[in-house]
Amino acid sequence: MNLFAWFALVSYSLAFLIVLAFSIAYLKRSDFMPYHGIAMGRRWSEVEPRTQVLLLALIKVTGAAWLALALAGFFLLYWLFSADGEFVQLIVFQLFCLIALSPPVAVATYVRKKTNAPTPVRSAVLLVILSLLGFTFAVLSGRYI
Repeated sequence: MNLFAWFALVSYSLAFLIVLAFSIAYLKRSDFMPYHGIAMGRRWSEVEPRTQVLLLALIKVTGAAWLALALAGFFLLYWLFSADGEFVQLIVFQLFCLIALSPPVAVATYVRKKTNAPTPVRSAVLLVILSLLGFTFAVLSGRYI
């Protein structure tokens, strides 16, 4: 594996490690994130108990979805780099990355615009940039041409 292939592997891996970190943070929550409170304009203790149950369920399912996404990403990344892949496999993997990593950018941006809450827009954008860097480095590696 040449240097560009290593850079690709590291870029993609960092993106999925960040997703994994977010998933763990969300799965371990017993209340909403600080920016959720700012977006809602109230503290967790001020939220009605039934609404707390619903919000916590949504937070947990988001964490579980991100965990599934991270694990699928790592599995596909292993599959892509462990054998001689073809360019179409790289394209499909990059499409998976963009489809999976772009919605958090849109959602975080929307909530920030509507509420002025400090949502993690930059972190979400970083994930997309890392996947695009991974794709660029993979193409430059010459493995998929």
